Amino acid sequence: MSSAPPATRGPTAWPWLVGLALLGLSLSPMLRPLGYDSFPFSSFPMFAHGRKDAVFTVHRAVAVLADGTQVVLPPRALGSDEVLQADTSLRHAIRRGKKASAALCKAVARRVAADPAHAEAVAVKLVSERHDALAYFAGDPTPLAPPKRQARCKLPR
Repeated sequence: MSSAPPATRGPTAWPWLVGLALLGLSLSPMLRPLGYDSFPFSSFPMFAHGRKDAVFTVHRAVAVLADGTQVVLPPRALGSDEVLQADTSLRHAIRRGKKASAALCKAVARRVAADPAHAEAVAVKLVSERHDALAYFAGDPTPLAPPKRQARCKLPR
């Protein structure tokens, strides 16, 4: 006679209870007041609220050709190959006013003058444009108003 212990089944209810608890926690933001936010179960109110409008401002550095045509300059002309760094430099100069904008414009003009790819350029402009974001990303890049010139400078020759 062998006295083997009886075969026991492990508790099978625990995985189901844990799964239901996690499901309940995941769905709990739907039961909270609108705008309530708490990590890690967030309703992401920063993305759920409407904005009064979808207008945004884009700052650009453009080269002006002899015939008046304008060509948007790459980030490299602003002193960086990184788009966000170039954008930050441009935004900060514009926010600091005319003197800072003029200084950046002259620095960009020196880089453009030294770049053979922009041999036809005669001047540089820093401009700000306001766009409707919904129209812009739907394929209509037309600004809401004519671009506002922040600075203009001739290329050194």
